[in-house]
Amino acid sequence: MTQVQCQTAFSVSLQPELDAVFFPKGGGERGMNSPYNIGTKLHYYFAGGCPYDIMQVHGVSHVSVYASVWGVIDAINMNKELGYCFPNHEQQREIAAGFHRRSGAGFDKVVGAIGGLIICTLMPSLAECNNMNCKQTNFRGHCKDKYGLNLQAICNHNLEFIWAKMKWPAATSDYMAWVTTSLNLLLENNIDTNIILDGYTLVGDCAYVKSPFMATPLKGSGHEDAYNFYLSQLMITIERAFGVLVHQWAILCAPLIIPLAKVGPLFKALIWLHNFCFDQNELSVFDVPNINNNNLTGNVAVSQLFGNSSDSEVAHLDVHGHPVSLLGHGHHFADAERNRCPPKEGTPMDDMIQSLKINSLTRPRAT
Repeated sequence: MTQVQCQTAFSVSLQPELDAVFFPKGGGERGMNSPYNIGTKLHYYFAGGCPYDIMQVHGVSHVSVYASVWGVIDAINMNKELGYCFPNHEQQREIAAGFHRRSGAGFDKVVGAIGGLIICTLMPSLAECNNMNCKQTNFRGHCKDKYGLNLQAICNHNLEFIWAKMKWPAATSDYMAWVTTSLNLLLENNIDTNIILDGYTLVGDCAYVKSPFMATPLKGSGHEDAYNFYLSQLMITIERAFGVLVHQWAILCAPLIIPLAKVGPLFKALIWLHNFCFDQNELSVFDVPNINNNNLTGNVAVSQLFGNSSDSEVAHLDVHGHPVSLLGHGHHFADAERNRCPPKEGTPMDDMIQSLKINSLTRPRAT
């Protein structure tokens, strides 16, 4: 499907909502100065285009541009067909089969990859912070040294988002942002809610905690190192999804210059558009067919130099250029409760580790 065909399909699917937003009484004329004329052509704005360029192209005022932007966002968020929800049991089996095809270790019970992303904004005003009963420093993420909000999201094997929530400022750890969501509560009470198939799991990085529905990296060597490698094959899916999202909607590449109250509706609409483009085959993600061996060799050589450096280095690498002291470090759990006690055994994560032992799988080494 071409980009024009995708935009046409998008316009047709949103027609009732666009009419309801721009013509709430079902009347009126769509004149030259009507925001409706540019309403369905705002991919340029979402792609990072300047509103003043839109003004010149369409001959409208600055106010009309933003009236059209937020009118379209409202129309997208009103459309139930564009929405996303946590997959049902049949869909979970399909997603698990998709992850299985991408797993070098044959992991076949993964229903989603979870991760966090800082949605950058300008430093919120004191008035906004006072209204939310928090401080400006709460919106400053220490790892990225940027202001914004913490987005938690889950994607499937096709890089489509199946769940997302943004309710905490950037200084909040991914762990805290996740455990306070309603989905986490439903999963913790899966005996009653039956929201996820028994033995199936999400995969996340070390910001999360091992549980009956969450598989996370380990700190160790041998089979634990092999498990981390094969887990990362699936865990990286959420990072790829974030990368496609930000690349497609380049407005996210710079801090958003909008009130905090509007960040949520904007991002909800962009995620729905992201999924819509995948459904229409507008977005295609290809693996790089060839690796530049010269660059790879050079990078490993540089890594080896850092691996032999003093203890003052932030990230320690071994002689092969592999990080050996990253897991378990950072500020992920700065605001988490001290008595976190993950289950010791009997989880999907334990089954994944056991399968590696049975098949004697190890991390592939460069030749």
